[in-house]
Amino acid sequence: MDNYVYIVAGLPELVVRYEGSDFDYAAIKASVEELLSERDRETVAFLEEGFDETSLNGDFYAKAAASKNRFLREYFDFDGRLRNMKVDYLAKRLGKKGDSYRVVLPEADFEEEGRVRSIFENPDFVVREQQIDELKWEKAEDIARMDYFNMNTILAFLVKAKMVQRWAELDKAKGQEMFQRLVKEIRGTNAELDLSGGGKI
Repeated sequence: MDNYVYIVAGLPELVVRYEGSDFDYAAIKASVEELLSERDRETVAFLEEGFDETSLNGDFYAKAAASKNRFLREYFDFDGRLRNMKVDYLAKRLGKKGDSYRVVLPEADFEEEGRVRSIFENPDFVVREQQIDELKWEKAEDIARMDYFNMNTILAFLVKAKMVQRWAELDKAKGQEMFQRLVKEIRGTNAELDLSGGGKI
């Protein structure tokens, strides 16, 4: 069984290694995967598939919904509903129907719907993208909030790290801001580990 506590405890040192230099998501992910079991590496591979727009179809979301991993189920249910709202928004702007681009999801309340609608009302494309990623970041954090030092903590970290990489490439200032937030959050996680009696690692 993987020592998730050891892996999570090592994340701050791993991430800070890239402070002041180009953020390297692929290298960070590879370092984490070295410590994971084959089964957990398959879980990470599925998460990675969800980062690829070309993979986000009905089959992908159906597989996510059937996953044994709670983070994958909940995060991609959220992601699919967000995607459908984005499709509706773009279709409306273009005067077209977006039904063929929507993914089929179980009937359920989407608690973030109001916030998403508010984001789409902003005419600034860059601001919209930043706010959408902010929402995704918060969702990943919320799903793993009570899962101390297990695979869900690592998956949430990778979701955030992927966004840091994206903004580091698109907007250096925004990328640095998100990087500092990531470092602060994972250092906070390790402080909780110490206070819980686990000791410093």
